[in-house]
Amino acid sequence: MQLLSVLSVLTILWCVAIHAQQPDCRVLRESCESCVRRLNNPSNNVEFMNNGCRERLRRTYHWRNQTRCDLQVIACSAHRRKLDCAVIAELAGMRRRT
Repeated sequence: MQLLSVLSVLTILWCVAIHAQQPDCRVLRESCESCVRRLNNPSNNVEFMNNGCRERLRRTYHWRNQTRCDLQVIACSAHRRKLDCAVIAELAGMRRRT
């Protein structure tokens, strides 16, 4: 009985420890956007990337401009995937062209 209790507590601690290692992308978005609002320059816009991806994906996606904060959140949520224009478009929920 005591062994079962110890195993239960260890299992719960293990699950909490694993869950705590998952990135919280919402917090990243909130902190990034509050920081960028304090800036008084257009450093949040990444026009070179938006223009390049728009051109590259013009036949497959309706590209919407992304900001640095958007890209950080997408990179956070797709930390196991190669971050290219197609993945960004997919994770940002852009419409596909038909």
